[in-house]
Amino acid sequence: MTVVLRRHRLITMVTGLTLLAGVGACDSLAPPDQDPWLAGASREGPAAAWTVRVAIGGHQVAVLGDVVVVTDERALLGLDLATGRQRWRRDVAGEYSISVAGGLVAQQTKDGPLEVVDPATGSTRWRDDRPGWRHVIRQEAVYADDCATRPRAKQAGCVIESRELADGATRWRVPATVSGVRDDQIGSRVPVAPASGRYLLAGIGDRARPFGAVDTGTGRPLKGRIGLNGWYAFVVDDVLVSTDHDPPRGDRRCTVTVTSVAAANGAARWSGAIYSGQRSDSECHKTLADRESGAAFIGTGSRVAAATEGGRPQVVDLATGDTVWAADKPGAPIDGYGSALLVRQYADQGPFSLLDFDSGQERWTVPDTGLPGGSASWASAVTGGLVAVSGASGDRPFVLVYDVDSGQQLGRFPSWLAGAGDDWVAVTRGTGVKELILEFIRF
Repeated sequence: MTVVLRRHRLITMVTGLTLLAGVGACDSLAPPDQDPWLAGASREGPAAAWTVRVAIGGHQVAVLGDVVVVTDERALLGLDLATGRQRWRRDVAGEYSISVAGGLVAQQTKDGPLEVVDPATGSTRWRDDRPGWRHVIRQEAVYADDCATRPRAKQAGCVIESRELADGATRWRVPATVSGVRDDQIGSRVPVAPASGRYLLAGIGDRARPFGAVDTGTGRPLKGRIGLNGWYAFVVDDVLVSTDHDPPRGDRRCTVTVTSVAAANGAARWSGAIYSGQRSDSECHKTLADRESGAAFIGTGSRVAAATEGGRPQVVDLATGDTVWAADKPGAPIDGYGSALLVRQYADQGPFSLLDFDSGQERWTVPDTGLPGGSASWASAVTGGLVAVSGASGDRPFVLVYDVDSGQQLGRFPSWLAGAGDDWVAVTRGTGVKELILEFIRF
């Protein structure tokens, strides 16, 4: 599986993407020299391997084996990787999302059924259609709870359960008190689900300190408890961590307050401050990962990217408070994947640099793209092979694609970024009517 996926944003207000009937390679598309969208626009890079017509909206793209899975406002579709031809289609009623885990696709609506789908055939492996059950997907399991619906029904307590991803078999069930499973995560990008890890954070405490760790293998609750400081809470190693990204009154350092306790017994562990970096207008960026990525932080394990008090990129171990490294030059973390960290001079503008996540060593720097990070069409992706950024220059969006090792620009497309993998990007562009063309481009 080769994936970095995201839901892209459009400049105009949209309601979702609909892949039109007869999805497949489109022989009837206007050639580039006759396409009104491309008039006067510079397009550089390889031609699309295949294209499909899509309605205006946002979507997710995932590659699993030789199938490209695409979300659609009315259906979930599986397309042939080589040709874009439709292999299967699953009609969907209502808003839904997908998670990619264990080589499967978990499809769920907000308060409705979960279906785990075989991406090769589009067939259902298993289904949980109990009303009001919420599901958090991890690479090895599905964690379900009914905690959101119990209070509305004036019923005390709720239940959290672990189920096998492959067949839905129940592993364990434990009672909860104030809420269900917390789904904040470090490093993973939706719809790719993160690994379960040793512990799961769940609402098994009281209202003052609602969250505690549950052993993912056995369902055994641990004794440590932590409250929520308004932003994120999760388990790193054997430590419960809660973060608050709103600086104290009068604080211009963009402080992010970190509180942590031992998962086993609640004993105080490292608590302190990291920093979120600034935008070009000197306002605090606050977030330390793109909100649409689904990740609370860029990082891996307990190590996360942040800024120093002086505005330089750094990597910090949240379990211990230790600084792994701090860069020499100012910058704000933008995106990352594996061993690569993308930073920018400011959170919303300036040159880009790619740093080694483990050491902080600079791999390459490219000049300011002129694509503002505050644009409604802003998007980014870092993969094992590519770096892609997207934003609007004037009234036209562009996607820029770079080689992850050298920083060489591989493509410049007058489009929006829809998804990226180690050797591909998916982009969308206008047609002059209320639809888009999705291009699947290989490098």
